[in-house]
Amino acid sequence: MGATSRIVAAVMIGLAVTGCALTRQAEQRREVAQRATDDSRCRSYGFKTDADLARCRMQLGVAQLRRRSAGGGDTGGPSPDTNSLSLSLMCRDAISRRDSVLMLATC
Repeated sequence: MGATSRIVAAVMIGLAVTGCALTRQAEQRREVAQRATDDSRCRSYGFKTDADLARCRMQLGVAQLRRRSAGGGDTGGPSPDTNSLSLSLMCRDAISRRDSVLMLATC
């Protein structure tokens, strides 16, 4: 009975390790896809240099985090439904002007 328990334990550990590796691979694929999407979006705004693309990606990431945190219950801030369109337009304007100060304030 002891040998069977060890075999079962080893199989369970193997399955757990495999599951973790597959989850990490899926996360990496999502990150690569998100970066490609962000790069494409930033290029559509007119950014061409690596430095400009990096700043634009950073701002898109900040905007995404803000949207996620705003959607997670009552945060005491403005509702994302009422202000998201105007903030999005202001953010796009700041990005198109390459105004990093305005990007930080609106994106």
